[in-house]
Amino acid sequence: MGFEVRGEPSEIDAAWMTGALERGGVARGATVTSVEFLGFVGTGQMSRNGRFALTWDDPRQRPLTVMGKFPSLDPTCRTAAFQGGAYRKEYLFYAELSATVRVRAPQCWFAGFDDERAEFVLLLEDLVESRGGDHLAGITVDEVGLAVEQAVALHAPRWGDASLAAHPAFPATAPERAERLRLGFPAIAQACLGQHPGRFDDDVTALIEHFGSTIGRWSLGSGSPVTLVHGDFRPDNFLFGRTPGAPPLAVVDWQTYSPGLGPTDLAYLLGGSFEPAARRALEADVLAAYRSRLAAAGIDYPAADCWRDYRWGSLHGVMIAVTALVVAARTERGDEVLTLMAERHARHALELDALGAVASA
Repeated sequence: MGFEVRGEPSEIDAAWMTGALERGGVARGATVTSVEFLGFVGTGQMSRNGRFALTWDDPRQRPLTVMGKFPSLDPTCRTAAFQGGAYRKEYLFYAELSATVRVRAPQCWFAGFDDERAEFVLLLEDLVESRGGDHLAGITVDEVGLAVEQAVALHAPRWGDASLAAHPAFPATAPERAERLRLGFPAIAQACLGQHPGRFDDDVTALIEHFGSTIGRWSLGSGSPVTLVHGDFRPDNFLFGRTPGAPPLAVVDWQTYSPGLGPTDLAYLLGGSFEPAARRALEADVLAAYRSRLAAAGIDYPAADCWRDYRWGSLHGVMIAVTALVVAARTERGDEVLTLMAERHARHALELDALGAVASA
């Protein structure tokens, strides 16, 4: 019998924590004598993240706190995440894929997923010397530079790797995913517009509607090599180091990664984090730094191809924000972030004529 997956913080006791951390190579024969749940961290729209304090019979070189990640309490969100595979994907990232890339993510000491019981749990390194990013507060130019470094650390190791598409995290083929989006996204787009009447300008509304008719072709890519992309690469999913001993930037929330065009993550980051004028001032330098780092990793990526794929990738933010506005658990901050993202990503795609890039490919 496998180790039990416990998807509620209240179910985590000292014996279970000891067993989980022994499996992660952390306990190393020591015993957790008590566990205290210190409360949830973050907004918890797709999942709940909470911190636990641990007491050990031998605390030497063992963590005094850990972070736990659990399914959402919102029934709609929870069902969508299990049925859509978001929790399974995050489990598989930490259990299998994280070792194949160089991106700095929190160390995972236990990953559990039980599809039959609809349970999911991660025990993660608690980066207490880091601070969480804030989409509404924004991101600095220096922090964008750190993000570019981590994007290359994620993208370069799997660049053009044909075996990626066969990984169990991606049960559908690219044509199958394209067909699902073609059939499903138009209804999601209409639901979003119906739930937020008058929220978007006419040209943004038209873009969202038009994207629904071309999303299947868009999802098949531009012809450039694909790699592993994060898919939700933005400040809310970054942890910035506050001390010299902390990683400068760690990337969290691995529920939306997929095979895709590398510049998608950069288009998503810049398009969603900056007002248009500030974004325009950064784009060329960011893409040049990205290509330079890829070149140092042995990857030749022509500037014209990178720019085309960046334009292409700007539509990813539209898809994510529109979908999240329909399926994510409703919170005041969450709605504010997601509507801001939808507007910014749509403006970005309009400015770059992203639909035109797809149509001409």
